[in-house]
Amino acid sequence: MPAGVVLACAACGCQDVSAQRVSLKTNTLDWAIMSPNMALEARLSRRVSLQLGVAVNPFKFSVFDARLSHYRVEPELRYWFNRPMARHFMALSATAAGFNLRYRDRSFVGDAVGAGISYGYALVLSDHWNMEAEIGVGLAHVKAYDYKGEKRPVSKNFSKAVPVPVRAALSFAYIFR
Repeated sequence: MPAGVVLACAACGCQDVSAQRVSLKTNTLDWAIMSPNMALEARLSRRVSLQLGVAVNPFKFSVFDARLSHYRVEPELRYWFNRPMARHFMALSATAAGFNLRYRDRSFVGDAVGAGISYGYALVLSDHWNMEAEIGVGLAHVKAYDYKGEKRPVSKNFSKAVPVPVRAALSFAYIFR
């Protein structure tokens, strides 16, 4: 059994099951750019939680001669200053993404892997509902085909580390107790 799996099972096994909380959430800012998304967050300890989010935009329509399709996987480790899923938190975020951006006759198709830090606030609306705002910055390594017209290069011709917003979210969360 891989060491990471053993470590994860040991970390989960030492938690008090009755104290665990899990939330399911969606980011309204992603929905605004037509990216269905979902995230699952689980409390790991008194002040730490782990979130795993996914987003995808498979649509093939253009707006102002621009078309974007993408997918993202975004794990995040959160430190809560009060208690998990309430008030202020800081997070270490990671992102893995694939994208296809086309503007007029220019295409940018590739993938990105990045990490960063973010700050957020969770407003408790009721026993089961929260609203979260989060913003974060980081660095991503992007490898892509960058070309004009329909003829794609043989190999990826763009490879660069760039500063990126790793988080921009206004989310609604349902908390299971």
